[in-house]
Amino acid sequence: MTLLQRDLFNSPYSGVFCATNDSLTFIPPGIPSDDMEAISEALGTRIEVVTIGGSSVLGTLIAMNSKGILVSNLITTMESDKIEAIASDIGLNFGVLSERSNAIGNNFLINDSGGFCNERLTPRSKTSAEEILEIKIESRSFNRMDTLGMIGCVTNKGGLCHPEISDEEKEIMEKVLEVPVMEGTVNFGMPLVGAGVISSTNGAVCGRQSTGIELGRVEEALRLF
Repeated sequence: MTLLQRDLFNSPYSGVFCATNDSLTFIPPGIPSDDMEAISEALGTRIEVVTIGGSSVLGTLIAMNSKGILVSNLITTMESDKIEAIASDIGLNFGVLSERSNAIGNNFLINDSGGFCNERLTPRSKTSAEEILEIKIESRSFNRMDTLGMIGCVTNKGGLCHPEISDEEKEIMEKVLEVPVMEGTVNFGMPLVGAGVISSTNGAVCGRQSTGIELGRVEEALRLF
């Protein structure tokens, strides 16, 4: 299993630009081919180059697990057709959430066992997300933060979360996601770990600014051994 350090667009925030599950990784245009190959190898996934509404910040606009893909309503018809075809080819559900809070990747913290969503999402969107991702989802915030996709990075083996999450909140995460969760930072002290790491159960990608201690924590939390 691999923990790869890569900066994308000279930025250490891979979780902002990319979205992944255990079989598929979405990457924006403009990433060099050698970086794409390294990311694919590290995560053990198929790479697909896409945009959402012409934007490269895919991690903030896509939420996905091994059952389905949720995207922001900023998506164009052409982009939607492309991603829906990719999802169909792999056997994933696909859906577009029509929400004012349309940074969909920020609104969810999920794996294949369960998840959480932004409390501001409508009941209809929550129900749609549960159907597409085939999991139960709880509406809540952690440490008064509702950008759930940025405060954590979780897989089906483990999770890394914001260091100021309380012990009680961490226990709630572990119960719903059914994996052990550890606190940590990336990129030399940055607490929004979901913005700084993408991970499958096979490997992870984080920025070059992450220290050796942080890298060890990522490997331990996400069970990359």
